[in-house]
Amino acid sequence: MRKVLNVVMCIPFLLCLGIPNALAQDEDEESMLEFIFGPRVGVSWVIATPEQFNESVQQIFPDETRAYFPIFTQFGINLEQRIRLGTTKSHFAFQEVLVIGGLDQNIVLPSLNFLIGFRSHAGLEFGLGPNISMSRSAGDIEITVSVVYAVGWTFFFQNVFVPVNIAVVPTPSDGHPRITFLTGFNFKLK
Repeated sequence: MRKVLNVVMCIPFLLCLGIPNALAQDEDEESMLEFIFGPRVGVSWVIATPEQFNESVQQIFPDETRAYFPIFTQFGINLEQRIRLGTTKSHFAFQEVLVIGGLDQNIVLPSLNFLIGFRSHAGLEFGLGPNISMSRSAGDIEITVSVVYAVGWTFFFQNVFVPVNIAVVPTPSDGHPRITFLTGFNFKLK
């Protein structure tokens, strides 16, 4: 029942992803809608003891000859739709962030995030939305849904944007919150 409730609560966020398509139909010369794309790199920390984290990952990637550590790399891709607020550079942002964690430990821990947020003209940004990741329970690999909260700053260099973000997933299904630091670069798709 809880999983169904989590999925139902995420539906409004996913429906909001269709808003940019509707707005794109009425674009004028000075577009209020921008599409942004770019890679991400960072590190995540699962707030758990090394033993607890190892036990959780061993359920997904069993290998008794090694131990997994709760700090691992993240590599991914970011797609973003921006809706500018008038003539300012401030805007609302819809982001889809797919990251693969754990490659430094020879494991693949995928995570898909849908964020709705705001970025000010100066670069301050914040957002939240559903986080979809995988876990293992009773021998089956499951998809789990949580909420991710993110805050950060985007630096502007010509037509390249360099975001620096911290994201927190406070209530994952395994009870171990995650903190992630991500950076990368973005550019406009024409």
